[in-house]
Amino acid sequence: MGIPEDLLPNVQAYCQVPAPDEADLLMMHQAWDAAAAYLAGAGIQQPERTSIVWPSWLQVMCAMTLDGYDQRGAQFDQGKLQDNPSFQRMKNQLKFDALPGEEAETT
Repeated sequence: MGIPEDLLPNVQAYCQVPAPDEADLLMMHQAWDAAAAYLAGAGIQQPERTSIVWPSWLQVMCAMTLDGYDQRGAQFDQGKLQDNPSFQRMKNQLKFDALPGEEAETT
């Protein structure tokens, strides 16, 4: 799905990447999708743009996109794999999503 075209300039400005190359743009789209999936897994869906929560949702999406985008190459320091907080949050959310719900337990 990626970043909606009309929001791309906002996300690029937030990430301070005014003219990303093709690889950087691909990573930004992947980081956006991962952030959206993370929030959806937590029960938070994209609100309508007229909603009072739209600015907060967009701010969180931009922050999570920037975090995921910035962490793409910063996982190694002095030959050691460093903790990636964005990856850790998403991994935890996937664990929660994979837990069987009430429906799965009764069948």
